[in-house]
Amino acid sequence: MKTSGINTVIALALFTFCTLFFYSCSDKCKKVLCANEGICIDGVCGCQPGFEGDDCSTKTQTKFLGTYNVADNCSVTGNALYTVNILADDSNHSQVYISNFNNDFAGNVRATIGLSTIEIPPQYPDSDGRSVSGNGILSGSSTIIWNYTISNPGNSTNSCNNSVWVK
Repeated sequence: MKTSGINTVIALALFTFCTLFFYSCSDKCKKVLCANEGICIDGVCGCQPGFEGDDCSTKTQTKFLGTYNVADNCSVTGNALYTVNILADDSNHSQVYISNFNNDFAGNVRATIGLSTIEIPPQYPDSDGRSVSGNGILSGSSTIIWNYTISNPGNSTNSCNNSVWVK
């Protein structure tokens, strides 16, 4: 009887060991490290907003940053060529600032970024009654195609469609 009890304990221990061993081998996230509070699901990192890459270590805003040559096509101001800078918002990795927007605003315009999108929520950068809003799509690694609107007091609207910004 003692032998059968020992065999049962050994069999149970062996079963437990094998179960844990095979479970740990099938855990696809066991050796996956996700940075910046990313979460591993089935061996792939799911990144928090503002981060991307296999391990979530790349700031999404990085690909948007830089100096752009702008070719605007606007309903009121017509065609214009000028330069803007897209700057990092160090306190929010899903946000950037744009200086010299429309070659007209003194204050920076705030924009929210996605993996390949950039959106300007309605705002008043110069506190002078003019508002701006719009969106763009990153094409390749160096071009943003924009559609945006600037509204002035008195209801005049300057619509800029298919403006091209190139780094």
